[in-house]
Amino acid sequence: MGLLKRELGLIALTDLASMRVDMTLRDAVEEAINGGATMVVLNEPTLSHYALMKEAVRLKILCGMHDIPFIMMRHVDIADAVDADGVIVAYEEFKPDRIRPVIGSDRSIGVLVSTPDEARIAVHGGAWFLMCGPVSTGHDGEHSDCITIAELEAVCGVVDIPVVAYGGLADADVNYLRGTGISGIGAGTGIFGQADIRGAAASLRRISREIL
Repeated sequence: MGLLKRELGLIALTDLASMRVDMTLRDAVEEAINGGATMVVLNEPTLSHYALMKEAVRLKILCGMHDIPFIMMRHVDIADAVDADGVIVAYEEFKPDRIRPVIGSDRSIGVLVSTPDEARIAVHGGAWFLMCGPVSTGHDGEHSDCITIAELEAVCGVVDIPVVAYGGLADADVNYLRGTGISGIGAGTGIFGQADIRGAAASLRRISREIL
């Protein structure tokens, strides 16, 4: 089954490194959910495998309590072990013949892409949704490691599955994404790097409703 637009509205990408408040990751994520996050992705590349597993268990239970999807970033084995609702992998790591047998046919696979060619190949390989970015909205200058709004539109234009824009997005950025064809926005620092996590999520969710 595919993902609904409701579920892709505001994806909270965990970001312990940017957190300014003294709380556990689980409590920070609950603040984001209460603010309006419609999906949670555990994305902590610096944590050990053991620590990731513990956090994944906590967040899977939490997301189940709120009836929203819990997705694991990159660690297919952890996604399977905790019965996550899906996994997101980098384009270079997208090996559907290896991933699908592990997580089964009823869990979603998202792929991180930045070009139309990558998007086409990911769709052909069975991706259910795409994470496109990191996106530079241009209002604060271009960044060499980011894609432009035009490049985001090009990706959306060649696929018929949902595309989520991500990459340091905050309130000031989201309006620039209007009309690009995306189905959701993904925010890490824009939520977890704020003093008021719930308020930041609520503001991003409100704006996302207006543009999606």
